[in-house]
Amino acid sequence: MKKILLIEDSLSTLKLLEIQISSLCNNIEILVSMSCKEASDIIRKNKDEIVIAVVDLNLPDCEEGQAVALTTSINIPTIVLTGNSSQEVKELLQKKDVVDYVIKDNYNSINYVAHAVKRFLRNSNTTALVVDDSKLNRTVLVRDLQKILINTLEASSAQEALDIIENTDETISLLLTDYDMPEINGIELVSILRKKFPEDVLSIVALSATNDDNILSEFIKTGANDFIAKPYSFTEFNVRINSSLDTLELFAKTKNLANKDFLTGSYNRRYFFESSEAIIAKNVRKDQNIALATLDIDNFKVVNDTYGHDVGDEAIKEIVTVLGKTLRKSDLVARFGGEEYCIILEDITLQNTKKVFEEIRLNFENNHIIIGDLEFSYTVSIGVFYGKSDSIEKMLKVSDEALYEAKENGRNQVIIHQK
Repeated sequence: MKKILLIEDSLSTLKLLEIQISSLCNNIEILVSMSCKEASDIIRKNKDEIVIAVVDLNLPDCEEGQAVALTTSINIPTIVLTGNSSQEVKELLQKKDVVDYVIKDNYNSINYVAHAVKRFLRNSNTTALVVDDSKLNRTVLVRDLQKILINTLEASSAQEALDIIENTDETISLLLTDYDMPEINGIELVSILRKKFPEDVLSIVALSATNDDNILSEFIKTGANDFIAKPYSFTEFNVRINSSLDTLELFAKTKNLANKDFLTGSYNRRYFFESSEAIIAKNVRKDQNIALATLDIDNFKVVNDTYGHDVGDEAIKEIVTVLGKTLRKSDLVARFGGEEYCIILEDITLQNTKKVFEEIRLNFENNHIIIGDLEFSYTVSIGVFYGKSDSIEKMLKVSDEALYEAKENGRNQVIIHQK
């Protein structure tokens, strides 16, 4: 588990930081210290797990900045808290190579720190591609990106960048490109990338030492998200890069709202139809069989009438949990409405199709839902299309017919129709 170290001699500030960070960040452990000595002991025991530290500049048991030096000396990314906003302090912090500093003068500063920690944790799951024909420039950019926990790949030309994007298994969310490069310049690279990757998928930041305003405007017109003039300060770089990633995150949240079911968090009918088109087209090209299943809770009206609609909602949400025990992350699962779900399995034999859906049926049969003093269970019926088709509507029609047959034959069973 990732760990965050908080070093602060004010108990009230420390508690506020804990509360705010815990509310924004999941699956983390927060380590706290109110002195430099205590922090040193914590670091000695946990230094390999600490991913970021929030450190007070002044602590009662050490000289000013000593605790900051303690964390930065072993390359723990450090956010500094200080009550002093003088120019001398700002220059001191720049020398100590901290990733950010915050003047702790009100509640908003605590909120800023908590969100900064969240951004750094997000960055540790983000990969950026740096494109520049200058090895020195790439080294500086990679250093600055790694300083804010972003994983990095490098390309010495636009063509190498395109090859990396085409062949890597990593998801590249951020691309930083220089303008002046041989064969394909930065603007041309942006133009090529934007034909395949929209701004909600890949954020592009251009960098250049040019004073030509036309180059800046062309970058933006072509599709760059931002432009950083060289030379830049690390503070500016940090703000600009995190702002670009914040925008990507906002795009992702908006997509989730549009594509996911509010009650269960699973994909909705709209997303299912959009995604299934690409899946079916791929399977037609490869001439492979595909399985499409329609799953429905048996006698769901009885659950609602007996226990109420709130319990009925819990029963519907339980579908996601039970399906997750058997299905792969790559399998497409969506709530179609009410208690009905649709599932697509690619590259699967008929034998394995029977095995997977029978296992799902048994998992529901053996599953017990406990809500307070109430314990209940339910079964499901599953109708499956198996074979080859270029039409999602035809596949759904066949799976619906198989589901109807399963219901008519007594429920709690899997019926597969081959086509």
